[in-house]
Amino acid sequence: MSNTQERFYSLLGAKLGVETESLTEDTTLESLDLDSLLIVELSVVVEKEFGVVLDETQLAPERTVGDVLGSLDHELKAAS
Repeated sequence: MSNTQERFYSLLGAKLGVETESLTEDTTLESLDLDSLLIVELSVVVEKEFGVVLDETQLAPERTVGDVLGSLDHELKAAS
């Protein structure tokens, strides 16, 4: 597991109260009961932790944790 993945899983676990061990790259955000408010809050937490912004389309409910990690990796590479 990459450092980015570990940090992101920890953020999800803390924000949503889920066990990080239960998360996989195929887990959809919708299955984690992310509503629009939680998506905005997650976006803010990701920006604080990683220094990049993920927009609402990158955090859409149908996206998987793996999709979000891919977007996060892309944004981190673009920012460096």
